[in-house]
Amino acid sequence: MQHHRFKDLPLSDLRNVWLQHDGGPPHKVSSVQQYIRDTFHQRVIGYGGCVEWTPRSPDLNPLDFFLWGYIKQRVYATPPPTLQELRNRITDACASVSPAMLYNVQREVQSCVQMCIVAEGHHFEHDR
Repeated sequence: MQHHRFKDLPLSDLRNVWLQHDGGPPHKVSSVQQYIRDTFHQRVIGYGGCVEWTPRSPDLNPLDFFLWGYIKQRVYATPPPTLQELRNRITDACASVSPAMLYNVQREVQSCVQMCIVAEGHHFEHDR
């Protein structure tokens, strides 16, 4: 799959995309909420979405337990000297996420969800 900026994806591709976000303040701004509703309709996981997502549940959030840590490690290995260099590093870090890495994340999420079901939604320990 080629890496695209979100706004460059054709509308036909967005019809199959779900957006997952947390309850961060930027996601609660009315203009952002309207954009999300207009773009993703009923395919939103998170604050104000058709599927609510507890923002403080890193065991069930692949973005929290994998992606952000991986991206931050690559982007901030050394302090970026300029804003453009920061942008370049973020783009490069995102492009370096391989299909195999995403497959492993999917398997990990499935395992965590199964543990959550067994625990009936209560706190559970998970060793990574």
